[in-house]
Amino acid sequence: MKNECVVVLTARGKTRILREGGSQSWRLNAHNAGNCPYLVCVQNRHQNWGEPEAPHHTAFLVGKISGVSKSAEPECDDRWIIHISEYADINIPDCWDGNRNPVAYRTLEDLDIDITKLQFTKLDSAQDQDRIQTPPVEKLSIEEAKKLLAKSFNVDEEKITITINF
Repeated sequence: MKNECVVVLTARGKTRILREGGSQSWRLNAHNAGNCPYLVCVQNRHQNWGEPEAPHHTAFLVGKISGVSKSAEPECDDRWIIHISEYADINIPDCWDGNRNPVAYRTLEDLDIDITKLQFTKLDSAQDQDRIQTPPVEKLSIEEAKKLLAKSFNVDEEKITITINF
């Protein structure tokens, strides 16, 4: 069975990703990303604001996705954080395929990652407390849901109608 994953080309290094509890400020389909069990982080050294640690285009971390929620970073109201509960260190050079979009959906097998050979470490409770707290995707307001649906289906927000039946 293939293990689906979200692959991100990130300027953030391992230390920052673990401190924040995941990889964030992504424009992505939260539903699709949340349905993947794994996150693979590939280092982008063309940006240095994110405290990069690994060599350029090297896959350096596999995380077990525990959820996806809105990013709490300033001016990132249309971006998401992919939360992880556990992580494993990896070192796969030249892992980025050159795609201009920094978010891709692949499988671990595509990246030659054998999940059975990885040693996962749980994020500790101190790291959990330091995480940026954001509401889960399940707690969207009607306005947020309309905005996301409009973007997903490439229609105006005014064309979206949401009905809730109790």
